[in-house]
Amino acid sequence: RDTDRSRGLGDVYKRQLLAFALLLSFVTPAFAYKGAETANTPAQAEKAHDPAACNITPVVLVRGMDMMGLYIDKDTENERNALNFSIKDLLFMLCKGIYGAVKEKNFDPFAQAVIDYAAKLLDGYAMKENGTSKYNVSVDQYPESAENHPEIWEDYDSEGERGMARACAENLPADHTFFFTYDWRSDPYAVADEIAATVDRAIAKSGHKKVTIVCASMGGIMTVAYLSKYGYSKVDRCLFMSSTMCGAQVASDVLTGKIAIKADEMYNYFSGLLADVTGSNEIVSAMMKTLNFVGVFKLLQKVTDCIIDNYKDDVYERVLIPDFAYMPVLWGLLQPEDYDEAVDFVFGDNASAHADFLACGERLQKMMANRTALIENMIRDGVKVAVVAHYDRPLAPLYENANFNGDGVLETYQMSGYATVAKYGQTLGDDYVPAKAEYLSPDRCVDLSTALFPEHTYIIKGAPHVAAAYGTEYSRFFLWLLTYDGDFRAGKYEAYPQFMLSGFDQHLSKWES
Repeated sequence: RDTDRSRGLGDVYKRQLLAFALLLSFVTPAFAYKGAETANTPAQAEKAHDPAACNITPVVLVRGMDMMGLYIDKDTENERNALNFSIKDLLFMLCKGIYGAVKEKNFDPFAQAVIDYAAKLLDGYAMKENGTSKYNVSVDQYPESAENHPEIWEDYDSEGERGMARACAENLPADHTFFFTYDWRSDPYAVADEIAATVDRAIAKSGHKKVTIVCASMGGIMTVAYLSKYGYSKVDRCLFMSSTMCGAQVASDVLTGKIAIKADEMYNYFSGLLADVTGSNEIVSAMMKTLNFVGVFKLLQKVTDCIIDNYKDDVYERVLIPDFAYMPVLWGLLQPEDYDEAVDFVFGDNASAHADFLACGERLQKMMANRTALIENMIRDGVKVAVVAHYDRPLAPLYENANFNGDGVLETYQMSGYATVAKYGQTLGDDYVPAKAEYLSPDRCVDLSTALFPEHTYIIKGAPHVAAAYGTEYSRFFLWLLTYDGDFRAGKYEAYPQFMLSGFDQHLSKWES
């Protein structure tokens, strides 16, 4: 049985599917790196391991949100993916909806068929009102090191956590690599217990006293929970890669009812999607510009505005609130200024009846409020911390703030720890003056002066969400972050400046003056 059930989707399509699926769940040179080519990266896989002589701590890789990684009644004859998708159901919905709309000569039967389908499709993700799973849901887990779980990383050239796992397994080596999976819907404080057990296991198996934690995407908030609950005495370094350490704007918008599909965001998103699929295709680019010029996307916005006006309440009542509003993690991803509004929007006058669940949300909000001081203390006490964020990729055009700059999935503002970031396709302006000139990106799109940890934050233009595809320059950068023992502040190592550019093949380069 192939343990990676999502295997087979191309990386581009997986990223785009994740962008939409994330919103739905809230609503909703190429060569192998084979040794010490960068400073302090050991090629020691063939040597007998001696912890006293080994200067590489084991890595616990806390993966991000895996939409296809939840299974109902796993390892039984009734096992199925929590995302209840089938071509048969999709075709039936389309036929039913179109037939009804033609018969009754209005759009309502088609809309209702789509809502019914969405409710069935996403029901497997649903949580009970107390924040526990509606169904018997579990994930593929890998309790031992990657040496004992080759299915985690062998033959994976893709970007993301699998690419990271392969790079770690082949270079650290495999018995120093631990791949942590979890139910991403859960209370991060509960997931923290599982991370703690993995950290302890990595220490016991390797003989080292500390680990490196790499947290990707949703793994950011889970790692914040671990650090908040268990401290950082067992952590040597912590890498936040495209992470939710500061939440996610999409969660705030969806849980406060701010659903919107705007013409400019549709044009940006689908132009970006086609560019990923076709590369720098001038014909495709010209076609998209023509469609935008003649007003196709403005017309689409009028249609979607009408649909939202008429069916938004029904979608929330039948799909989003019953299936997703009780996922504890989403209440930790909410921006603090939006929390009260979200409680009112989701629960209204019934908030008191959900006091126990909301107590969990408030605890997570408090955890996130204390995050900054916690990480500052880590840095002060010698833990090597790096924050890596991307920009210049459009976000899914389904929520009010989809005009934020991002990496195709999450917003740069939160990923970077609240840097000042221009809207997608814009700059901060020629007259913008940063607090520190060295923290302004060369294209005047990102100012790290306002970020929580500016000395420890890297900004990469053009890279996709959770990059580090195996064998790329980005993967070399990732391995350097894992192993470098010099001045760990961002940009202090000449080969990797604080602001970098990423090509389509994830080749990293410096900005030219």
